[in-house]
Amino acid sequence: MDDGAFEDAARHYREALAAQPNNAALWMELAGAEMGAERYERARDAFTHAAQLDPANPRPRMRIGETWELQRRWDEARSAYQHAVALAPNDARPNRLLGTRLLRWGENEAAIEPLARATVLAPEHVETWRALGLAQYNARRVDDAEATFRHALALAPDDRGLRLSLAALLINARRFEEAIRIYDELLSREPAFAPAHIGRAILFEELGRFANAERAYQDAIRTAPDAREYNERLDEFRRRREHPAQPASGSRPH
Repeated sequence: MDDGAFEDAARHYREALAAQPNNAALWMELAGAEMGAERYERARDAFTHAAQLDPANPRPRMRIGETWELQRRWDEARSAYQHAVALAPNDARPNRLLGTRLLRWGENEAAIEPLARATVLAPEHVETWRALGLAQYNARRVDDAEATFRHALALAPDDRGLRLSLAALLINARRFEEAIRIYDELLSREPAFAPAHIGRAILFEELGRFANAERAYQDAIRTAPDAREYNERLDEFRRRREHPAQPASGSRPH
């Protein structure tokens, strides 16, 4: 939708509100149109009207936080998200939003509490578990992060991102054999996922299992849509074998 369409929508909602000024839903629609037109102050004003008309509803406060965030006003955004949580402490959505934003801003320790609460309120929401695990890992609560990733994988065994995050955690702990098993589990579900083959190759090289590493590099080449990068990696591996040096490894959960 272009700016003109958003302006037309905003005009429509303003006309409707002239007849129904106490309609919180219409204020939310107007705010959405103003957001689409990137008029964040006007959007915030409309969301504030909606919040005043529906004070128990956390959603307007959550959207107010988004307007501040889009203007890079982080303190105001945080305050709005915290207000939403205070309005609805037993609603997973504002807890999740606050937690994921704190994680994005690097406030890992602070992110843990709202994310953990969101997992209790909506345990089926896998992305919240992953965000919680990342916050715990970044806050150096490595054992907690591992437990979180494993619990989440029990809920969603086909989730690639969770499995990669757990593998990265194990690699950073130099638990290479366990990380290889995680890659194996991933490949049993997605045998053509070339990055997992590369992960195995790097770990086999770290462990000195060079024949396994060679086969893993070849598996990556065989399964990759574009194998040029992986051919280069195999060539580099073979050069390292000819001129032994300390291979680099290590990854962070992502």
